[in-house]
Amino acid sequence: MSESRDERLQNRAAIVTGGAQGLGGACARRLARAGASVVIVDIDEELATSNAESINASGGTGSVHIGDVSQEATAKAMVEAAVSRHGRLDILVQNAFGIGSGTFGGNAEEVPAEDWRAGMALLVGALYLGPKYAVPAMESSGPPPGYDDSHLCAHGLPRPKSAAPSEVGRIVNMSSVHGLLQAAGVMTYDAGKAAVIGLTRQMAIEYGPRGITVNAIAPGHMITEKLQQMWQEEANEAGYHLFELQYPVRRTGIPDDIAHAVAFLCSQEASFINGICLPVDGGHSIQLQENLVMEVVDYIRENPDIKTHFDSWGKGRERR
Repeated sequence: MSESRDERLQNRAAIVTGGAQGLGGACARRLARAGASVVIVDIDEELATSNAESINASGGTGSVHIGDVSQEATAKAMVEAAVSRHGRLDILVQNAFGIGSGTFGGNAEEVPAEDWRAGMALLVGALYLGPKYAVPAMESSGPPPGYDDSHLCAHGLPRPKSAAPSEVGRIVNMSSVHGLLQAAGVMTYDAGKAAVIGLTRQMAIEYGPRGITVNAIAPGHMITEKLQQMWQEEANEAGYHLFELQYPVRRTGIPDDIAHAVAFLCSQEASFINGICLPVDGGHSIQLQENLVMEVVDYIRENPDIKTHFDSWGKGRERR
């Protein structure tokens, strides 16, 4: 929060699920820095409170709602909390996904039915529950105070009185490069993140005419607080550079990379962007794989003592 406030989201109220730390934490801070009042929804009260305090100390407005977003009661309550505290709701960033829950690994033969159901409830079901309650609240709130849509007139023609509403709300869903490209051993996670993209597209068609855009983000390998700790404890410099080699920009991502993309999609500048899945992955997902494999082979031969944070994970763990 050391950067100056840009006010592009002034007078808007936002909910960020999984907003205590990691990608969601960065999104909450970035939206607040853009002027939005942010409700952080998470199951970790201590970390969520710390992030809200950081936002408030930097001149923003942040508050906390504790709950499991895979539960309908939480979805309903978090929307009610946002409207009660801020008088409106404009933005819903659905980021919570519960890494470490143990429900995402394995293939169809290995995954217990209860883990499949739990994983899909969090990865996909929660993203249905959020809009179920957020969309009516956004429509009741209407466009932010002072919003003027006259600039949307085509060729100087006046917008008809029956024109569809605009700038009513923004929904951003967190998918993954695992939603675009699949890997062995993570069936539930990959299927869930691919479903997020389909859900996003359907909702974009559904709610676009009502003034609400719906988009998705597909992060690459992001060094969040948890992953940074794992890299430091279990890997070495050669292993880290191995991951950088796989990205055309020659670095892995940081949470702010995602937060900046989310802030843009929530802004007025993105009002004509609807139903996309935006890869924020440094170009990782567009590469010709056989060329990349040969580069990696050469690198491994030159660095035989590589250690990465995956070495102790084993198979079947999510790798975003």
